[in-house]
Amino acid sequence: LILTVNVKSLQVGIKHKLMGVDADLRFVGIYPTNNAQACEKGWFCPYFFASARTPSVPRTNEFAICQFFGPFLGGDYAMAHKLVSESVHTLALCDPNPSVDIGTNRMVILFTGISPYRANMWSTSCHPGCGTVIFHLLDGCPALIVPVTNRAPICAWSPWTLSQIRASQYTVNPVAGGYRAQWQHEQICEWLDTIVSLPHLNPAVREKYVDVLGRSVSLVINGALALEKVPQPVLKKLDAEQAGIVIFRYWSVCSRDCRKTFSYSTLLNSV
Repeated sequence: LILTVNVKSLQVGIKHKLMGVDADLRFVGIYPTNNAQACEKGWFCPYFFASARTPSVPRTNEFAICQFFGPFLGGDYAMAHKLVSESVHTLALCDPNPSVDIGTNRMVILFTGISPYRANMWSTSCHPGCGTVIFHLLDGCPALIVPVTNRAPICAWSPWTLSQIRASQYTVNPVAGGYRAQWQHEQICEWLDTIVSLPHLNPAVREKYVDVLGRSVSLVINGALALEKVPQPVLKKLDAEQAGIVIFRYWSVCSRDCRKTFSYSTLLNSV
């Protein structure tokens, strides 16, 4: 097990020309909620809010995965490229290098946290023409890269937050409907199984894909579970209520369509 000893913070600028359009969110594995007041499941919504894409997550239902299908911004793909390049450990079921065209899209799955631009207020992340969000990458949390079909969303997230994970680790009597690592593992694996492009997997893992995918997702989740052993000063920048597993789709930077859509230097900056 790899333990987190360092957290890298990336200040990301997402350029756009939008004015408060609705985000196209689609939910997988919907079931009734036990608490209609809970809002943890929308922990990743500020990413869209900052870039003028208004998300709407119903309080009456829970879900296994929330998928985002648009509006698309070039910064979404640039964000995925940056997450791949900045991750210390990667679990690649295909060539993860964006400069290599494997013939299909890829997705990066990892545990991360987000923070607003200033003063712990998300309103400071909303600038005309450019949203600013801070991503926190943990060196003990690996990034999983898989090839996907055209059914894959632009990005997605698991509703479970680090705060809920910690609560489950310290409780004696688990709450019905509360966080369980095995449950999250099943939710993510079952969803990925519907979008993974089998012909584009590395030949070495293609025949045992189900087992390899399951173990890889376990390592991603275990990275989050192991944070309870990390000294608090290391995680001081991380808000446990806005940290969880996110998934970003990306394609090759050598793709003709991709070159037309964005350039790294103008759409995404990190410090």
